[in-house]
Amino acid sequence: MIYPPRRLYDVWKDPDYSFLARKCEILLAAGLDYSLEKHLVYIAPKQPRSYMRTLAERLRRQIVYLPLGSLSPSRLSKIRVFHILSGYEKRKIAKDYIW
Repeated sequence: MIYPPRRLYDVWKDPDYSFLARKCEILLAAGLDYSLEKHLVYIAPKQPRSYMRTLAERLRRQIVYLPLGSLSPSRLSKIRVFHILSGYEKRKIAKDYIW
């Protein structure tokens, strides 16, 4: 998932994210840091704070916000149980199934 391949630091203990108070922001910041893709999808009840958008711009990324209520319960269930590391062969095609 990351390049070059290396072990990820525990994002909950990473001092780079110590200034963030919310868990959702820590996960979003880690996604912005580690993602190879330009667009990151953020599904939540509220939009991310403007600071997170500024951080995304600095990293040349874009946050695509989807309100939690805009997804059907079945689609939301599929997203919650999706695990990209369920098989090595799925890593290449995973971005084609997450939208």
